[in-house]
Amino acid sequence: MSTSMRRWARVYGTAICVLAAFVAGADESALSGKKLGTIFNNDINNILWMSSGKDTTVEEYRYAVMRILDLKPGILAQNVGMPDPVIYRSKVATTWDKYHAEVTKAVWPETSPEDAERQAAAMRRLLELGTDPLAITIQACRERGVPIVASYRMNAEDFYQCELDLSDFDRAHKDLCIPGKNCLDPVHPEVFAHRMAIFTEVVSEYDIDGIEFDFRRWYNMISEPLKNYPVLTRMVAETRHMLDEAAKRKGRKRLLLGVRVGPMLEGPFKKEDFPGAYYGEPTNASCKSLGLDVRTWVEQGLVDYICPALFSPIGLPRTKEFVTLTKGTEIGVYPTISYTPQWAHYDGPNPEDGDAIRLRHVRAIADEALACYDEGADGVSLFNWFPHQFPVPGAVYQGWGRKREWASTYTPESLGFGLVQQYMLPKLGRPDELRACLKEDLPAMLRGGDIVPGH
Repeated sequence: MSTSMRRWARVYGTAICVLAAFVAGADESALSGKKLGTIFNNDINNILWMSSGKDTTVEEYRYAVMRILDLKPGILAQNVGMPDPVIYRSKVATTWDKYHAEVTKAVWPETSPEDAERQAAAMRRLLELGTDPLAITIQACRERGVPIVASYRMNAEDFYQCELDLSDFDRAHKDLCIPGKNCLDPVHPEVFAHRMAIFTEVVSEYDIDGIEFDFRRWYNMISEPLKNYPVLTRMVAETRHMLDEAAKRKGRKRLLLGVRVGPMLEGPFKKEDFPGAYYGEPTNASCKSLGLDVRTWVEQGLVDYICPALFSPIGLPRTKEFVTLTKGTEIGVYPTISYTPQWAHYDGPNPEDGDAIRLRHVRAIADEALACYDEGADGVSLFNWFPHQFPVPGAVYQGWGRKREWASTYTPESLGFGLVQQYMLPKLGRPDELRACLKEDLPAMLRGGDIVPGH
């Protein structure tokens, strides 16, 4: 071997060793369940819904994801499946584009053809370009150093009576649904096996940092939950084992398994015990009533983090119960704070958007997050937050997708609402900054109550 080739080999070998050490070091520190920061659960289709439809580009979708990452979440829990259909290329599940437009028209016949087709057209276009929403999101997260888990709504019923028409498997197995509900019953071996195949495939085919089971969207997880809860525990346990085996193959220390669960461990749910709660039972129910044996999951070390939450969510869960349960373990607790204050909910009556109401919103978010920390939470989690759909301060267009109009009253559709979320999200992992928000006046970047409808 020539001198130059030996020199090149030494340099190359050193570089590989340094890179390997860097990756190993990053993995050692990245997957601690108690040190994840703010968990941002991004729902399955809000980017597709706001997209340019058939004219969507990889760059557009990537820009939307980057807008989330700009706000510095600790981890992105990207909702990728219902659990079937999914927003990635799959040989097991049905892709989002196949039936979405058809089902949308059936459930909401008043929807315009363009809006009904938008999500399917966008998904189809990305597939034609040789990619998919999950692949784009993973690449963006890797570039920003943000861990990503694939989150699954464990028994979604977002499409009501037509939910089972969204995927090939569900269409072929409607006889296996939970009696009287719009979702399949994992008590049946065929349903259980199909879901495990979905979870196994995504871990095998995509460079994710783990999986999240969302048992909070919706609320019918299994038939006879007080009897059949061991089935869901077996699903959690088998997924834990599958993730551990995948971690070994990938040279990873551990892949995360997170769960979004009910707002309390057991007992009847009473709205008066949860200030601000919008829904009563059965929409909001204890973990036990949902069939979620969280105590066993913790005792057996099956999960890495828990996000107790109310449905929607509006109001706070009983964080302290979960903190006490996980004491002495490496399992993190990240209660989900409200996506909107009750006074800004769509039901109204809603105040006008303006500086005073934006300051009220800032302090409401700070109050809730601090209440979670006061009860021992390791951080907070978010659900149904869409700050990336709003423009940066001083603009009226979000910079990606179709243009939209802003509501003049203060709701999740008003400009001020989105700006407040953008301002507060980076602060959620820093209690000292949250406390400062309770004392300070409205920051300059949020002023401008004169900005109302427009696009």
